[in-house]
Amino acid sequence: MDITWRRKINQERYIVPAQALIKLRKLGIEVALSDLDPKVKSLRTNTLKRERELREACLFCYGLACRFEQPMNAIPIEEQDFDFVASWVVDGTRHLAPIQIKELVPEHVNAKITLQEIVDSLLKYDASEELTVAIHLNRAVPFNPGALIMPSLKLAGLWAFGATTPDQSRWLLYGNMLEEPSVSYFDYPTDGNWTLQHEIG
Repeated sequence: MDITWRRKINQERYIVPAQALIKLRKLGIEVALSDLDPKVKSLRTNTLKRERELREACLFCYGLACRFEQPMNAIPIEEQDFDFVASWVVDGTRHLAPIQIKELVPEHVNAKITLQEIVDSLLKYDASEELTVAIHLNRAVPFNPGALIMPSLKLAGLWAFGATTPDQSRWLLYGNMLEEPSVSYFDYPTDGNWTLQHEIG
């Protein structure tokens, strides 16, 4: 990112993932008990697409924060190749990473799409060495990363994350798939006393 981009990003508000996720969980419970259309409840309308992306951004950033025990924020700035920017500070230096969110959608939305197809589609990012892609595994099927055939991708990183329990209280984070990937687990934050804790699988 050049200086102009950094200045623009520095002017944007940032989201604290844990705080946002706690608020979203409370709102989600209220919505689930309502008579709203199921597409609205799952944020699957064109007008709610951005809200769904930002929820996924917060989940990914929080998962990374737990793994590396490093607070991380999400900046909701969107461009053609990325959906938001992750931000964290180390030794007084602020780091920024553009993140593109992809989703393995539930089978009732599109049963034909596969994780392999999503990974293969990333070949279009042929000049995006600074871009990290995070795939939301939003489908109740076993995650078998060993079955993936990894193409030669010109990306900074490739990760996958998804809920491991029906109530989405427990999540996994797998990556970086372009290096030596490993899996870790984290709990959905539930109150203001959240801590950056995780376990390696």
